[in-house]
Amino acid sequence: MAKRNRRRRRKKRSNIDFGKVFIFLLACAIIIFAAVVILSKLISHKDRYFDEGLTYYQNSEYDKALDKFTEALSEKQIFSQNKDKNTRLYIADIYMKTADYKKAVDEYDTILQKTSADKKDVKKMQEIAQALSDFSDSNYAGALPVLEQYVKDYPELYLYIGTCYASMNDSEHMFENYEKYIKKYGYNSYLYAQYAAYYISIGELDNAYGYINNGLASDNTFQKELRLQEITYYEKIQDYDKAYELAKELYNLYPDYQAGADEYNFLYTRVSHDDE
Repeated sequence: MAKRNRRRRRKKRSNIDFGKVFIFLLACAIIIFAAVVILSKLISHKDRYFDEGLTYYQNSEYDKALDKFTEALSEKQIFSQNKDKNTRLYIADIYMKTADYKKAVDEYDTILQKTSADKKDVKKMQEIAQALSDFSDSNYAGALPVLEQYVKDYPELYLYIGTCYASMNDSEHMFENYEKYIKKYGYNSYLYAQYAAYYISIGELDNAYGYINNGLASDNTFQKELRLQEITYYEKIQDYDKAYELAKELYNLYPDYQAGADEYNFLYTRVSHDDE
């Protein structure tokens, strides 16, 4: 009788369906995991900050975009590695667009170290950022080889390559690269200023004056420099009263522009001030 009861108990225990138990526990784990993910997204503002930053970025409001992207990175959220990678890529691109190349180099380095981004593409952008940083520091010899290496992929680099050659007094290659840039993107105030500077340097003042006027009528990026070149033009033709008039106007418009202030002070001592 006792043996029969033990067999019944063993039989009852063997009726447990461990497969169903495992499936049930797995389902519970998935539900809990999903709840944690959803809760993480509800608590975190990462997605909202990223979307706001992207809107500012697309509208070229880079300061605001940078603030929002930085806030997005500071928000904790599980499984956000891909979002953080994209956020950092946008931040690096903002530094490139705003010519803050040293920060771009550092940001690309962070991307290489901390994310799963395509190493080859990111490394290439980091090298370009470093070359443009060298260019900004007037290290044209250091920048030139890298810029020429990547110019076929990024033809906007023809502009910088042309200036590198200009710094080396190689007008042939300067014009060659500027013309390639112009063919694709057209003129801008920087190019007008560069051409004007070249023609002033070789004494072709009429050509220089034409580029100065065209530059002043184009975008506003290099207005200060073009106005200073206009003053130089009038000095070259010895019309010092006109040069002084323009220098005074430049100083009033841009009092913090040191080159303009120096030119104004120089001309102030050399012309009559009876009308002041």
